[in-house]
Amino acid sequence: MRGWVDPDSHGWVHHPVGAAGWKDLLARYGATRTSPLARVYAVARAHRCRSVVEENRYVDPDYRSEYSAFWSQRFPTTPPFARRLHFFKRRIASDALHKLDPRTAGYVGYATLKPITPGRVGRTMLAPPPRLGRATLTLATDRVSLFGTSFEVRGAPFLEQDVEYLRCAHAAAWMCHYSAHLRRLVGRQMTARLVDLSPASLSYERQLPSPGLTLNQLQAVFAATGQPALFYGLSKMPTVLGVADPTPKYLPDGGTQQHPGYWDTRIFSVVCRYLNAGSPVLVATFDHAFVIVGWFREGTRIRFVACDDQWGPYETITSPFTDRRAPWDAIMVPLPPKVYLSGEQAESAMYAYIRAQSTMADAPTAWAQLGQDLAAGDVSLRTFMRSNQQYKNVVAMQGRGEPAVQLLRLARMPHWVWVVEAQVRSQRAAGRPSVLAEIVFDSTSSDHRPSPMAFSLPGLVRTFPPDEGVPQSAIGPVKPWRPHRDFTTE
Repeated sequence: MRGWVDPDSHGWVHHPVGAAGWKDLLARYGATRTSPLARVYAVARAHRCRSVVEENRYVDPDYRSEYSAFWSQRFPTTPPFARRLHFFKRRIASDALHKLDPRTAGYVGYATLKPITPGRVGRTMLAPPPRLGRATLTLATDRVSLFGTSFEVRGAPFLEQDVEYLRCAHAAAWMCHYSAHLRRLVGRQMTARLVDLSPASLSYERQLPSPGLTLNQLQAVFAATGQPALFYGLSKMPTVLGVADPTPKYLPDGGTQQHPGYWDTRIFSVVCRYLNAGSPVLVATFDHAFVIVGWFREGTRIRFVACDDQWGPYETITSPFTDRRAPWDAIMVPLPPKVYLSGEQAESAMYAYIRAQSTMADAPTAWAQLGQDLAAGDVSLRTFMRSNQQYKNVVAMQGRGEPAVQLLRLARMPHWVWVVEAQVRSQRAAGRPSVLAEIVFDSTSSDHRPSPMAFSLPGLVRTFPPDEGVPQSAIGPVKPWRPHRDFTTE
């Protein structure tokens, strides 16, 4: 790493042109075309990046924590400084670095580079490639300063493991944690702190060099950082009302069941439910861990978007069953503390409620039709978690009418709520208002008894105050209103 730090330079500006220009920039760090750094460049190129500003002698708090804890103990000298690459859509002149205009520079994001390999790519935040513009992504906003100018980037965090100190599980846990920090859910922990929070007693391996983490250690890390994680083993996925249980598949011998990671379609509903809630989902296989950060539909099929420390940011997964990492063994979802109710039980309660209301003898015609359409699959449920502030911000924009907006905005709710919307599939596919019904659940209630805070059915909105307060009602919309995901709030 001779020459990694130039004492006489603040940095350099590169203007890569075509494949050759990006290949030269890749070779500058000894990286290959299949490395995570190459994938970082591919995302930047998807944004038509014209300028790369290379920040010299950058003090990265995460790498500095790793250096103090591990790399400084090595006999070969390793520099304590990182470099940071900033990507811009506009052409940046070297003599203008001190006076950039964030409104016109076209900032795409940054990637921190460490003086080690493997593990070159440190803390990275890039805007997702344009092709994922309509995907449901768990994005967060990061703010950076470059020579005195402030920039913002909205993306999913990425980090590469170094195979000695940070392993894939550490990288995946950090991606989930940094996302939560940027969303102001938890205080920030450095990467070395995540290593320290991994209880050595939960593994029979020595702690350093790191052999990786067990699932129990990962759970302990999430709990220690303020985000206890839900755990789903692929061998025991939850059953949800309205979601068909799959038929197990067997090996050719006819008696041995295939690993459920090759056939359990409930993977899709569980993962999408938490991505809709804005929470990245950690996937564990036999020997690897990575993070799902988004999903989208391609025709009738669901595709996932992943950040895998061994591949790079924003990888498209066409199917978990044919994924190169298959079979998936477990899913972990770090959630804010005091979120006791699971998304599965909230959705099951919504399904049961609509079916019960629609079959009452005096049920309005619209309610009866809603129940029939739900049973037929013409109406589907979409479940997500929001802060009550985010929920109430959106309520006024959905076209639900003044009486409904007033009642819902004045309702007393816990900080986090689960929201389940009943959406008309055909209307949703056409981009038109599609929500016919909704229930807002208390996230601090129990899976055994999900507690509704408010419900909306065609023509009626009702709220349920805490502490045995008297329910309040108002006239609600009869026609569909716009779904919550049409609006972005932070």
